[in-house]
Amino acid sequence: MGDTVKKEEWPWQDAYGDYSMVPVPKHEKRSFTSIFYVYMGVLACIAVLWGGGTIGLQFGLKDAILVAVIGSAILAVIGGLTAPMGGIAGTSTYVNMRFPFGAVGSQVFGTIVAGIACGIGWFAVQAWLFGIIVHTLFPNAAWANVGVAATWGGLLMIVTAIIGFRGLAWLSYLAVPFFMLIAGVGAMIGIANAGGFAGLMSIMPKQPAPLSVGITQVVGMYIAGGIITSDISRYARRAIGGALGWIIQIIVFQVYMLTGSAMLMLATGASDVAGALLIGGAGIGAFLMAILGQWTTNDNNLYNGALSFNTWIHTKKWHITLGEGLIGVGIAAWVGFAAGASMDPFMKFLTLLGKILPAIGGVLIADFYIFRWYKKIPFKKRYKPQPGMKIAIVNWVGWLSVGLGTWIGGWVMKWGIAALNGLILAFVIYVVLAIVFDAAGVKIAVGEHTINEKGV
Repeated sequence: MGDTVKKEEWPWQDAYGDYSMVPVPKHEKRSFTSIFYVYMGVLACIAVLWGGGTIGLQFGLKDAILVAVIGSAILAVIGGLTAPMGGIAGTSTYVNMRFPFGAVGSQVFGTIVAGIACGIGWFAVQAWLFGIIVHTLFPNAAWANVGVAATWGGLLMIVTAIIGFRGLAWLSYLAVPFFMLIAGVGAMIGIANAGGFAGLMSIMPKQPAPLSVGITQVVGMYIAGGIITSDISRYARRAIGGALGWIIQIIVFQVYMLTGSAMLMLATGASDVAGALLIGGAGIGAFLMAILGQWTTNDNNLYNGALSFNTWIHTKKWHITLGEGLIGVGIAAWVGFAAGASMDPFMKFLTLLGKILPAIGGVLIADFYIFRWYKKIPFKKRYKPQPGMKIAIVNWVGWLSVGLGTWIGGWVMKWGIAALNGLILAFVIYVVLAIVFDAAGVKIAVGEHTINEKGV
């Protein structure tokens, strides 16, 4: 615990490293700038530009901007509401999930959101996209085969992920300015190739898509990040800092990156961002973008995944980081050798995330802001754990709300935005059932678990 922190002020044991199971102590809290830059390091990745490029293939510039703004606004609201949970409690998303889902539920849903979706799934996708970038730049080199590059690139990414939060912030400071520059260069290339801004505005896609499709893609692209903001905001000195950091980077910088990439794709007509940058003469920039952007984002993917796995695999965090990283590398290599540079796996992955994850965020928000208010728990004390605190093994209303919200919003409803449908449905179902059953004296918690000084 260190000499600077008295035991009565911080009665925990950080047995597993990086405060994965216990609140972050005051002396480890970081400035708004540090938190903001780590968020930006996650945003600075090829997947965002690739998503913007996809928008540019489906919409004219006016509609592309509208899709980017609406989708980003939805993500800003989600992350803006989940970030204060970590800032107030000082704990990760997966520890916070114990309250709306129970101890077992936090392990199950935390593993789905971060362990599988981020720590393994997104890590694999990002490593695979890295392989595509390298192959595009060096198509004739054996070491640049999509599967081969995804393998060695992913292995290198694992190394810095093991360093922890400080390593993430350090890489973010290097990658973020460069990534913003690349997005701006893409926009300028688009304007130049179209013969001016007016010419770019006049370009229409060959096969336009409904606005709802584009918005769903934007939300699905970053919905996992919107749910797990507490993994970073728990380090914020002020709870509002984590929320503002998330909102600013989404509303300002994500829209900027999506729009710049869409402009590039509209003007060049290329099938992917890497090819479009090469057409515009930005080959070296594309390579550096792959190195820095993929590296910082995949560090975060492994970092968040390890935090979730730590809720039920009680070992050092770097052991988990290594294990999930190796699984992700294996998947990335398999997709790279089987699918090559085809974008089908990427789009299917985004669609799946857009359907299965939002309901989990909806329940978290409903429990923290509405049910805890109904139970008259002060805002600054919500989700704050203490050694000896008793929590449910299973909160069955949380499980049911996620199941119904996901099924109805993602598969039954054929209109609207699937990600938003699932989130709102789960939110409403949880609020109604939790309050009604609690008022009727029906227990929504099953079993009892006591938190020890290690947070487990």
